[in-house]
Amino acid sequence: MKGMQLIMNILFVTGEFADSKKNLALGGMAYAVYKSALGMQRRGHNVQILAVSNCNRRWFYRGIEVISVRTYQYLDDDSFGKVLMGILKREYCLRMTIKKLNKKEHIDIIQYTGWFGIGLLHSNVAPSIMRVSSYTKVQFKHNYFESKKYLLEVVEYLAAKKMNYIFAPSKIMAVEMEKDIGRKIGIKETPFLFKEMIWDESLLQKKLKGKKYIFYFGRMSVDKGILVIRDVLYAVLDKYHDIYFVFAGSSSKYNGVSIEKELLRASKQYKKRILFLGWLEKNKLYPVIYNAEMILMPSLSDNFPNSCAEAMSLGKIVIGSDGSSLEQFIENGKNGFLAKIGNAKNLYYYIEKVLELEEGERQKISRRAQMKIKKFDLDVYSTRMEVLYKKIVNYKNVLKK
Repeated sequence: MKGMQLIMNILFVTGEFADSKKNLALGGMAYAVYKSALGMQRRGHNVQILAVSNCNRRWFYRGIEVISVRTYQYLDDDSFGKVLMGILKREYCLRMTIKKLNKKEHIDIIQYTGWFGIGLLHSNVAPSIMRVSSYTKVQFKHNYFESKKYLLEVVEYLAAKKMNYIFAPSKIMAVEMEKDIGRKIGIKETPFLFKEMIWDESLLQKKLKGKKYIFYFGRMSVDKGILVIRDVLYAVLDKYHDIYFVFAGSSSKYNGVSIEKELLRASKQYKKRILFLGWLEKNKLYPVIYNAEMILMPSLSDNFPNSCAEAMSLGKIVIGSDGSSLEQFIENGKNGFLAKIGNAKNLYYYIEKVLELEEGERQKISRRAQMKIKKFDLDVYSTRMEVLYKKIVNYKNVLKK
């Protein structure tokens, strides 16, 4: 910001984003970037999103300009060398792009996602801020081999050390990062944006009509507690013969075996009551959420996930896990339930409890869940972030003089 000019040029830098205008099923980090950019655009600022992609282009996603930059990251590879080279190539490419953008039109502040080292080669062309979208040491400690996990932890640490200000959506993420980098980490819970849309119930009618089901949606990985769900499948299906388990989201592997196979194997003779829907656009996802008996989110660690807000905004009872960041949404027994982390017996206890709730009590919990989510308003969040941005920009400008 030049002098006391009120309008800022804000650049959001992310490792993942939409690849087309039709892509409405954004992942957690990408959706958080979109909401943050949208909120600042609504406040009159100029915003752009710089995103790693499979091609180079400039385009608009729901009215926000996106600069897609082609670079390979090799993050899914297990080779230490390939992952390292991929991260360095990605960061060099982002650094060069940011320099070009800044020459064309001065950037007032850059917000990085910090995702697996995003921001590692920040060049100080503008003040920098980081929203901690991932912190491997906490969030993905169960997902990777030791050498790869160590590499990701190091690049995330080094990227964070470069920032002028850092904040995290979840308290657990902030506390752990504070210990490691020796700096105060802010806590700013991600806003919720409920989009009015025409629901598409075709999938619901085709695959779930007349079925009572327990629903899980999101990335099917160890850190999200998918193996805890695996360990309760048989007991629930054996006791409640009218109940199905339904899963939607991207898959992963555990010990070389797909999660789908793990879940089917665990359900034994009841595997016909396990259904996989894949990754769903929100207009198809919301009807499936709304008609579920409950939503399971037994994460081992999480980062204030938008999926929980989506479910609660629709009045659904969520069973999360205490100490994973879900406790920032859920007050146990009041607007949802919190099981002990990684404890399948405790998760089973709460599943049984919800299935046997009287309708009146179910409705009370549903209403409280919806009231809770109304507190995470995008406009309130954006107003606070605007104050923060201006404070950082003004401080850096004073130092330059």
